[in-house]
Amino acid sequence: MAAFHSVAALLLVLGLSAIEAGIVFPSQAKLTDNASYDYIIVGGGTSGCVVARRLVDANHSVLVLESGGDPSAISMLPGLFYLLPGTNLDYDYKSTFDDYAASAQGNYTRLTAGNALGGSSVLNHHLSIRPIPQDYDDIASLTGDDGWSYDNMLPYFKKTETVKDEEIASTYSEYHGDSGPLGITRELHDDDVAYYLKALAEVGNPTVEDLNGPVNVGYMQPLLNIDNGVRQTPAYVYLNDIKDNPNLHISKNTKVSKINFANSTAVSVEAIYKGTTYTFRANKEIIVSAGVFNTPQILQLSGVGSKEVLDSLNVDQVADLPVGDNLRIPPTVIVVQKTKKNLNILSAVSSLLPAVVPTKIPFPLLLGTTPTNKSSEIPNYQTYNLMLPHDTPFLTLACVAIYGYSLDVCLRWQTQIATRDAVYSVVVNLDAVSTGTVRANSTDINDAPIITTGFYSESEDLERAVDILLDLLAVQDSPTMKNLGAAVVGVDFPECADKEAGSREFWKCYVLHRTIAGFLYSGTCPLQTCVDSELKLLGLKKIRVADASVFPKVLHGALNAAVLALGEKAADLILQDAAN
Repeated sequence: MAAFHSVAALLLVLGLSAIEAGIVFPSQAKLTDNASYDYIIVGGGTSGCVVARRLVDANHSVLVLESGGDPSAISMLPGLFYLLPGTNLDYDYKSTFDDYAASAQGNYTRLTAGNALGGSSVLNHHLSIRPIPQDYDDIASLTGDDGWSYDNMLPYFKKTETVKDEEIASTYSEYHGDSGPLGITRELHDDDVAYYLKALAEVGNPTVEDLNGPVNVGYMQPLLNIDNGVRQTPAYVYLNDIKDNPNLHISKNTKVSKINFANSTAVSVEAIYKGTTYTFRANKEIIVSAGVFNTPQILQLSGVGSKEVLDSLNVDQVADLPVGDNLRIPPTVIVVQKTKKNLNILSAVSSLLPAVVPTKIPFPLLLGTTPTNKSSEIPNYQTYNLMLPHDTPFLTLACVAIYGYSLDVCLRWQTQIATRDAVYSVVVNLDAVSTGTVRANSTDINDAPIITTGFYSESEDLERAVDILLDLLAVQDSPTMKNLGAAVVGVDFPECADKEAGSREFWKCYVLHRTIAGFLYSGTCPLQTCVDSELKLLGLKKIRVADASVFPKVLHGALNAAVLALGEKAADLILQDAAN
């Protein structure tokens, strides 16, 4: 065993050295002003990497302009994901002032978004959970294009992945790929999660082996974007094989400041690299995949947006589209339950576990997609449940570093679980209807966009949030949790002291003082109102959008899988046009 760990450690060191030496990812392109390429991709994020790979495979010259640099060595280690928010891999945006629903974060909601080659896939939580079929069937109905139906999108999901878990791969082969770039695995802790799965089942929440399969409601130990102890970002798995291809040109740490149009046709982009502004020309198309916050900012600075927004920036209008409206961020709340059961996960060294095994998630996970109406097959909330042993500081680490809560909020949770194990549940309201906005702050691309979350601007979202928490916490009434003496902690804070404990008014207060942003941002350049079903900006030529901003509403799953599949579909649409 010692020899095995020595070899594993050596391989890990060699792998990290390769990343730090810059030989894993494509090298920096040599830039020439006024150079031309077949395709220019604005943003080398999750979707941008996929599109770049497929266009290069088809023998087209491609320039990718990415505002961040290469993923760091630490970002490739799954067990260290909690160290990444707030680093140079993260835009680390803040919302506008919000004293209604952002008090737990100092009245400014923290908005983590990837700023590196690979985008948010570089710092997300590794979940490989797709939206439900209804999401895509709704898009097909909205656009009148059956190409967006779930049956027609499933091949793109399968194309992205190779499922390495033998049980999932054999049992659910019709739903999963076996030859795609991303390795997908599970980390199973059956004994450690059994009691909570039993408790959930006792109150009507079934255990499901694969939520990406035929059943989309229930709890499971999730599929993960991890293979051989390495994060599966498309910056690595899609681009490594072609990093030396002469048709691939990637400029990192490069800010696109404007897209230029001639007679409503996108012709070139302006980009800043090391203080110098370059112009690059597109022979065929420009694909914008800069993300939910940056895509609308770039488009607005290029003259694509409402007259009111563009006039405030003194930018001439090219196309009147509601770019930057309809921001969808599902409001998210964290609830912590203490239990008596000691989890069997090396508790003696659990506080050191992230450092000991950086290639693994440092605790058992359960993912749930759940309806409050137990007879429904459509979930309306998602939970990401961290099963934490009593002697780990990870609750506070996650609370502050990942979710951006103030330290006093986090310490209240940590001290109240004391010597008890805990279930730390991240609860996402998938059916929220409130919308926010993204606006360019000025004509300087280096100024962060103005982001308004709009949390609970529609009162029904607050009522729904209470319904969701009450549904989740019904698990407290299960025989299993009662036998453990389980209880919710962190609910005795002064802001809600005047509310009757356990009442709807109390839980409304709790929600408003514990809301954060889930990582499922979408909607700022949506299908039907900003882009057509082929992802082309309405009224414009030679320009498409291919990132999560095109999804018109919150999807019922983690976005990484959806954006990867979107990239595959976008590449097919682009290549079909090129062939014609």
